[in-house]
Amino acid sequence: MKDLEDLKNKWAKQDFSQSYSKEEIKGFLQKKSTHSIKWIFYLSIVEFVLYLSFPLLVPNYIKSFDYYKSLNLFEFSIVTTMLGYVLLLYFMWHFFQNYKKISVANSIKDHLSAILNTRRAVNQYFYFNVAILIIFTIVVLVAALERDKNMIALQEENNSLIMIIFMIGILIAIILGLFGLLYYFVYGRFLRPLKNNEKELLRIED
Repeated sequence: MKDLEDLKNKWAKQDFSQSYSKEEIKGFLQKKSTHSIKWIFYLSIVEFVLYLSFPLLVPNYIKSFDYYKSLNLFEFSIVTTMLGYVLLLYFMWHFFQNYKKISVANSIKDHLSAILNTRRAVNQYFYFNVAILIIFTIVVLVAALERDKNMIALQEENNSLIMIIFMIGILIAIILGLFGLLYYFVYGRFLRPLKNNEKELLRIED
C-alpha cells in the first residue's frame, strides 16, 4: 500500500507542461476550428435531407396543404415552404465557404474572420427559421379562427377567445423552446469550441 502511495505522489509531482510556439498553437487551433465548421456544414446537409424527406416522414404532410387551401393559405404555405429550402441552401453554401476559407487561412485575421462569419451565420439561420415558423403559425391560427368551422364553433360555444390566444402563445413558446434546444445541443456543440478558439487567437494576437 505504501508503494502505491509513493507512486501516486511521484505522479502528482511530474511536470507535464510543454511550451508550444505561436505557430504550433495557431495550427492546432486551426485544425479544431476546421473540424467544427466542417461538422456545422455536414449538419446543414443532414437538415436539408430531412427537410426534403418531410413528405415521407411526417404523417399527412401532403394532406395538410388541403387544409391550408380551405383557409385560403395554399399559396402562402407553398411560398413559406420554398423559402425554408432557399434559406437552408443559402446557409449551406455560406458554411461551406467558411469551411474552405478557414482550411487555407494563413493569418490569425483570416482565421478569426471565418470563425466570426460562421457563428454569425448559425445565429442568423436560427433566427430566420424561428421567425418563419412563428409567422407561419400565427397566420395559420388567425385564419383558422376566422374560417375553420370547428374553431369558430369552439369560440361561440365557450366564448373563449382569450383562452385560444393564450394557447397560441403557449404553442409559440413550445416552438421557440424546441428550436432553442436544437440550436444549443446540436449546433452549439460546435459553436462553443469556435468561441473558445476565438478567445485563444485574440490572446495570441495580443
